[in-house]
Amino acid sequence: MEQPFIQVNLKDKDSLKEAIVAFQSQLQRAYQAGELIDNVGGFIAHDQKQFQPCDLFSPDQFKAMFMMSSDDQLESEPMESLTDEALVRLNKDDAYLRFSHMVVFQHALEHEDLKPLIVAFCEALVDFSLWVNSSNELFFSSDMMFGIYLLVLLAEKYPEYASLVGEYYPEDSDFDQIMYHSANYMAYLFYQHGYSPLVLDAYASCHFQEVFGCILSHYMASENFVPDLLKCFLADESRYQYYKEARIQAFKRRPRDVTDVDPFELMEYGFSQVSDAYHDDDTFADALISREAAAGEFDDLNFHGRTIAEEREVFRQALYDAVKDVPLKDLWYYDQPVYDETTTLADIQDDPFYQEYDEYNEYETNKSFFLKCFANGEQILAYIEKNLHPEILDQLQPVHFRQLAFEHKHYIYKRFEYFGSGGWRFSSILAQDITLKDIIECFLVTYQNPDSFYIEDEGEAAQNDKCLRTLDVLVRLLGKKELSGDELKIIANDFELCSKQEAAARFTLRALSAAEIRQRLYVLINKPLLSHLGLTQLQEIHGLYQRDKSGFGEMLDDIILRAYQDTPQDLLGVVPALNQTEYAKGGQLLSVAYILAQEASGFFAEPELEPLWTFYHQHLFPSFYRELEKRNVLGHSSDEEGGEKVARLIAGIKAYVDSQAKAAGGLFARFMQVSGQDETAQSDDTISREQALAFARELLVSSDQAEEDEQKIAPLYVSDEFGMILASMLYVAQVAKKPHKQQFLCLYELILQLFPSETLLLSFIEYSEGGRYCSGATADEVEAFCDVLTDLKIDEKYAFLSRILVVHQVNEYQDDLDDFSDDKGLKRLYETVLNIYRHKDEIDPDEPTMLAARERKIAAAITAAVALLNAKHRKKLLSFI
Repeated sequence: MEQPFIQVNLKDKDSLKEAIVAFQSQLQRAYQAGELIDNVGGFIAHDQKQFQPCDLFSPDQFKAMFMMSSDDQLESEPMESLTDEALVRLNKDDAYLRFSHMVVFQHALEHEDLKPLIVAFCEALVDFSLWVNSSNELFFSSDMMFGIYLLVLLAEKYPEYASLVGEYYPEDSDFDQIMYHSANYMAYLFYQHGYSPLVLDAYASCHFQEVFGCILSHYMASENFVPDLLKCFLADESRYQYYKEARIQAFKRRPRDVTDVDPFELMEYGFSQVSDAYHDDDTFADALISREAAAGEFDDLNFHGRTIAEEREVFRQALYDAVKDVPLKDLWYYDQPVYDETTTLADIQDDPFYQEYDEYNEYETNKSFFLKCFANGEQILAYIEKNLHPEILDQLQPVHFRQLAFEHKHYIYKRFEYFGSGGWRFSSILAQDITLKDIIECFLVTYQNPDSFYIEDEGEAAQNDKCLRTLDVLVRLLGKKELSGDELKIIANDFELCSKQEAAARFTLRALSAAEIRQRLYVLINKPLLSHLGLTQLQEIHGLYQRDKSGFGEMLDDIILRAYQDTPQDLLGVVPALNQTEYAKGGQLLSVAYILAQEASGFFAEPELEPLWTFYHQHLFPSFYRELEKRNVLGHSSDEEGGEKVARLIAGIKAYVDSQAKAAGGLFARFMQVSGQDETAQSDDTISREQALAFARELLVSSDQAEEDEQKIAPLYVSDEFGMILASMLYVAQVAKKPHKQQFLCLYELILQLFPSETLLLSFIEYSEGGRYCSGATADEVEAFCDVLTDLKIDEKYAFLSRILVVHQVNEYQDDLDDFSDDKGLKRLYETVLNIYRHKDEIDPDEPTMLAARERKIAAAITAAVALLNAKHRKKLLSFI
C-alpha cells in the first residue's frame, strides 16, 4: 500500500523533527513486515507543494552524489499546490521520493540537536538490512534501493558514522543489484574523500565481500572511483593500521565467524593490475612493487616486514580474538548449528563436527547416519547392502532429516545444510527440510563408484540393486507417496537404475488425494520464475490431469489468480511482470496445450476438454500480444507517440491473424462472418502476410541490427514466457480445428521468419527432456520435433535448421567434429546433414528421377537452413565441409 506524503516546513526545526519521527514510524511498520516495496513514502512542503532542486540545502552535494557535472543546472519552476490526483502520480515517482528524502535530511542535518534522531533513524535502517540479509529486500521500488543515500549524508556530516555505510550492504547481497543500484555511493565517497578515515571506515565495516567487485564492474577500474587499497597501505602504513583497527572494531560491533574471512581480499586486485602492467610494458616501473615482486605470488609480497600471507594470519588472528568469546547465537550471519546458549567460537575450534565437510567420506557418513540416528539402523543397512530384513520397510516412518541429524549432532547435518538450502548457502532454519533431489546423489554415488570409496564391488547389477534398496528406504523416510517426474527422470536417466515406468511402479506407495493432485499441479505450472517446462514435467502434468480431469478444468478458473497469490510479495515488487491477474503465463498455456495435444482427437467434440479449449482460446492471443508489446524495440509504450505506434502495429498483426479463420473456410468461419464477430471480414483493408511480417519486423527488430546475423534475437530469447507460448502453439496446432489451427500457425510463422534459430530452440526444449540448454537432448527427440514441423506443413528448411541448432547447442564449446558427443545419436544425425550439404551440387545420371528430385529438394532445404544461421553457427558448420 502506498504511503501518504509527510508535510514539512524546511525552515522550521520542530517541523523537520516531527516529519522524521513520522517517517520513522512509517518505516517501522515496513521493517516489521520485512518489506519496503510500496511501504516507503516521501515528503512534500508544508504548503502542499512538491520539493524542487532549489529546496536542496546543498545542490552541489546532490549533483556530485548522482554523478552530475557541477555545471549542470538544476531547474526549478513555480509550483501549484498538489491536487489529490497529482499526489497519487507523485507517489509513484520513486526518483521524487528519493529526492524528497534527501531534501529533508540535508536540512535536518544542519541542526545539531537533531543529530541523535537522525543517527537512530540510520541505525534502524542498518539493523533492518542486517536482519533481512538480502539486497532484494532493500528496494522500495522496482529499480531503486532505499536509504543508502541518507547514510552517506550522515557520514559526510559526521564521519564517525561512516561505518553505517559499509554495514548497510547485506552479506548475502545480489552482485548485480548492488552493482547497478548502490555501488555508486561507495564510489562517490572515494571520489570525494579519497583514502580518508571516512572511506576506510566504510570499507572496513562492509561484510559484503564482493562490494569492491561491484564498484570495479560498474566503473571499469577508473582511479577516480575505484580505490587501490594495496598501494594505499604500502605507501602509508599508518593508513593500514587505521584500516586494520577499524575492521577489528567492526567485528566487535557486529561479531561474526571469521573462518572464511580474507582481510586482504580487497587488495589483491591492485597487485594483479601492477603485474599485468609489468607484463605488457617492458619500460613500466612502479614505485611500490618491483618487477621481481610482481612476477611472484601475491602472498609472497613484502608488506611492511612480513609477507602478505604472514600478515593475513596475524590480521585474521586479531579478528578471531575479537569475537572468539561471543556465543554462537549472537554471531551475525552464523549458519551452523547452535546447541546451547553459551557455546562460543573458541569452544568449537577443535570439534570435528564443525570442521569442513569431507565429500570423499560419503560412504562412512551414510553408514554412520543410519547406525547412529535410527534404532533399527543395523537392519536398514542389512537391507540395503545384503537384501536382508525386507520387513524393515514396513517399519519405517517419515522423519525430518535435518532435525534428526541436528538432534544427534551427526556430521551428515552439514551435507543436509548445503543441499537443503535451496541455493549455495547453508541454512540454519531447521523447519526447512531436504528433498530427495537434494540428497539422492550422495547416497547413490558410493555404490555406483565403489572403487572411489574403497568398498567392495559386487558387479554393476548388484551395486545398482543396492541403490534401488537405498531409495526404498529414503522414499519412505521422506514420507513420499510417489515420486515426481524429475525424480523419476534422475533415477532412470541419470543413474540408469531402471526405466521410469519401473521406478514409478516401485516407488508409488499410496495414491495422491484430489487435493494433493491439484496442489502438485499448481506447483508445477505456476512456479513464479519458470524458465521452461520440458517434456518430463509436461508428461507429469498430463499424468496428473488424467487422474482428475474435471478437477483440472476447475483449476483453470483461478489458476492465473493463484499464480499471483502464491508469488512472494518481495518478488512481485521487483518483477513487475508477475504483478498481474489478467494474462495467462506461458507455463499455463503450454500445460493446457500439451494436454490437448495428447487428449484431443481433432475431429470430434470432447466435453471434458471444453474447459481447456476455452481457457486456451481465451488467453493465448491476449498473452501473446502482451509479450509483443513488452518486447517491442520502439521504446516504452507509456510514451504517447510510441505507445500509439506499438498499438497500431499490434492491431495490424491481430487483424491479419483474425482474418485467417475466414481464409481457412468451414462452418466456424461462416458463423463468425454471419454473427458479425469477424470484423476483418467486414473490412475492405485485408492485411496480407507480407504486411503483417513488416509490422512484426518494425515492432521487434531494431534498425541497427545486422541483417545477415541473427543477433536480432535479444528481445525474444530473454523471454521465457514467449518461448513457452510459442511452443504451446505448435502443440495445440496438431489437434486444433482448421480455422484456429490456421491462426496459431500464421502467428507462429511470423515470429519464426523473424527469429528462426531462437524460435526453434525455444520450442524444441519443450519437446525434449534435455533441459533449457539441450544438454540431454537426443536424436530421437530432434526427429520427433522435426516430424511435428513437417506434419504442420512448416517449410522443411526449418526442420533441418532445428537439427543443426540442437547439435551446435549441445556441442557449444567443441570446435572439432571428432570431439562431438554421439552418446544420444546427435553426431550421426549432424553428419548426415553435412554429407548431403557437401554433395548438394553433384548429379547422379543413373538415379531414378523421383528419388533425384527428392534429394535435390532436401539439399535445397539444407542450403536454405544454412543461410538462416547466424555468422557464428554458419562458420562452425562450414568449417566441417
